[in-house]
Amino acid sequence: MMSDSSRPCDGQFKQHVLLKCYEALAKVGFTRYRKEDVDWPLEKGFHGWVGLNTGLYDEYVEVNPFVGIHLVPLMKFYTALEGRKYSRSIATYAIHLGELAPQVIGFEFTRETDIEKETARLARLYLDIGLPFAKSISSYESLQPLLQERVSMLGAYPERVASCLYLMGRKDDAINFTRDFLIKKPDYFKGFAYPFLNELSSSL
Repeated sequence: MMSDSSRPCDGQFKQHVLLKCYEALAKVGFTRYRKEDVDWPLEKGFHGWVGLNTGLYDEYVEVNPFVGIHLVPLMKFYTALEGRKYSRSIATYAIHLGELAPQVIGFEFTRETDIEKETARLARLYLDIGLPFAKSISSYESLQPLLQERVSMLGAYPERVASCLYLMGRKDDAINFTRDFLIKKPDYFKGFAYPFLNELSSSL
C-alpha cells in the first residue's frame, strides 16, 4: 500500500489545503462569509480582499496569494448597469502578495508539509502585510489612479474607472472618460457605456 507521503496530490488534497487556508485566515480575524471566501470589512463599503489562486501538481498544491480591495458600492453599481449579478468575492483591485513581500513566491503544500504551520504563516502575512496595504488604498482618491493604470487591460477596469469617478462626484470626468473610451473600444465598452451615460444624463 502506498503511504500518504508518496501518493500524488489530487483534488481532494487541494480542497483540504484551501479549507485550511481559509480556516487560518478566519482565526486571525478575517470574516469567513462563505466556505471558500474571506475578507476584512473596512469602512464606507471597502473590504480588504483575499484571493487564493491554486495549481495542482502530482508533487504539490501551489497557493498563490493575492490581496487588494473590494468596494461594494462601485461593484454593485457597474454590474447592475450591465445586468450582471453582484459578487462579493471579485476584487476591485488586487496585486500578488509577493509585490509587497518579496519572500512570497507561492506556497507549496506537499503530502509532507506541516499544513497547520504553513497556513498560519500565510494568514500572518495577510494580517501583517496584506491588510495594511488594503487599508492604504481604501479610499476613492487612492483607488482611482490605480484603476486608471489598468484601463488598457480591459477586464472591467474601464467600467470601474468610470464608476469610481462618478461615485467620487466627478460626473463630468466620468462622462468624458466614458465617451472617449467608447470611441476607442466600442465593441468592448458599449454594454456599459450606453446605460451609464443614460443614467448620468437622467440625473443631471
